[in-house]
Amino acid sequence: MKKRNYILLAFIASCSVACDNFLEKIPENSVTDQIFFKTDNDFKLFADGLYDSFTPALNTVYFDFCTDFVSQKSAKIGNRSFGDLRIGTLTPNTSTASYYWDYAPIRNAYILLENIESANVSEETRKVCMGTAQYSLAYRYFMMLRAYENVPIVREVLTVENSDIASSPKEDVFKEALTQINQSIENLPSITCTNRERGRLSKLVALTLKADLLLYTASRYKEALPEATYQAAADAAKAAIDEANAMGYGLADDYQKLFIAAYQASADAQKEIIFERVKLKDIATHLDYMRGFGPRETKSNDCWADFTSSQALIDKYECTDGLPIWKSPLYDPLHPFKNRDPRLELTTLYPGNICSYIDGDPWISNTLDPSESNYDYMLSTYNVLDQPPSGYINIKYWERLRPGEQGYASYIVYRYGELLLMYAEALNEAQGPCSEVYNALSKLRARPSVNMPAITPTTHSSQAELRELIRNERAVELFGEGKRYWDIRRWGIGEEVMNRKFYSMHIAKYKSDGSVEKYMDKIYVRTDLNDPSKEELFEIPDGEKGGLFLSEGIFNDPKYYVWPVPQSALDKSFSGALRQHELWK
Repeated sequence: MKKRNYILLAFIASCSVACDNFLEKIPENSVTDQIFFKTDNDFKLFADGLYDSFTPALNTVYFDFCTDFVSQKSAKIGNRSFGDLRIGTLTPNTSTASYYWDYAPIRNAYILLENIESANVSEETRKVCMGTAQYSLAYRYFMMLRAYENVPIVREVLTVENSDIASSPKEDVFKEALTQINQSIENLPSITCTNRERGRLSKLVALTLKADLLLYTASRYKEALPEATYQAAADAAKAAIDEANAMGYGLADDYQKLFIAAYQASADAQKEIIFERVKLKDIATHLDYMRGFGPRETKSNDCWADFTSSQALIDKYECTDGLPIWKSPLYDPLHPFKNRDPRLELTTLYPGNICSYIDGDPWISNTLDPSESNYDYMLSTYNVLDQPPSGYINIKYWERLRPGEQGYASYIVYRYGELLLMYAEALNEAQGPCSEVYNALSKLRARPSVNMPAITPTTHSSQAELRELIRNERAVELFGEGKRYWDIRRWGIGEEVMNRKFYSMHIAKYKSDGSVEKYMDKIYVRTDLNDPSKEELFEIPDGEKGGLFLSEGIFNDPKYYVWPVPQSALDKSFSGALRQHELWK
């Protein structure tokens, strides 16, 4: 065993320490590994310290904030995490460029792997710790592949002298991530959903990451990378589903409560949640990120109404007959939110939707009501930065807690519903329409709180029709979970959906051929909590003109499909071995 010095307690507290060269290292002083690694508990403690580096932070949801599914003003976009991805101001010097460039977790994983190899510990401890380190490595290389494509690959604890390494091609980065996750799957235990510790790794988590890695890489590079095929992704997703079923996982009955802090520990929610970044109110520090979901409203002003859904997202929610709004006889442009996919009502405050705190006290949300006391009016001047300018407020992670109590929702990294969508997409791309694809989609839509019509060969007969539906399902099922930004990249639709102007609410009336006849200037809005028949006409600001201009997205260059190597990393490459990505030179 090599003898090295490093500050273990600092590692356990932060898992990330900066240094003078671009592959970040922990200072070589203080406690030696031979002194620290003595017992099973020492290794477990060190492995637990790795979790922070591979459990996505709560601000991950803001990747969705920077997509076509949010219509916001430029001032707020620039004021929030990852705003430069939306408005085309990403450079090697912006903070976003450095977000996933972090080699401290890789070094820490190899510290653990190198020390446990010959340690006198139980086989159970050895396997769990090795599986944890391997998962950490797989996750890190997957994230860096998604962001930067070509990055240096490290397979040992480096010294300063040998730390200046050139980037490896994306094929090798993918293969490294795949190798590590396969090893992690072999080492991590199978645990039932009722016996596991929340936020703890298991074989199921690793299997799900493998499916995610394969599907992303197959779609992003159109199966051009060895081993990254849709069939391989489908097989991985099926293996994960089989493991989940065997361990008692499945869909939660209540879709809405999956994302509300007070209910996330319930048996129903835990049945669906595969992996999460856990925040517990009694021990966690208050955190603001989830305050981006939720209304300003007239009582507390405790939320920021950041995630103001775009009309493009709202229009993706089908009618309850399973048809898109431009095709369904149930769609009424004067009552545009009636007879819609229940997931719209469960996740979005539209004019006339009823919302409340957990302990009751309901009110009718109306972003079209210009009353001075209505801070949720889309043109409210109470706080221009926090007004909901699109007219729609996404409340997916809104905790429905009283003023001062927000900030304790656990971020769901993977859940059973997403796993079904991974499987359906990969298998449809690999084989086209088949019973397994229809069954996976129909199962997701049959959730008791959703209960949308089944998908059959009659409703969607071709691969292209299923592809369109699957992408639509990912939109309405997963928005607000940080997935959309990466979907745009892997599907190659950035120029189509992001390089355009964004407007506020504009409700379409359609012709029989599905084209827009006109946009509505007014709609009916419910005004009585007890009597749904009581309603009034409210004016949509510039609704008949297609809405108010809010901001402009920039995605007019292929370089926006990849992030630049951070300038700080390039500056620390003392031999010049590290080079900028070709698209960013």
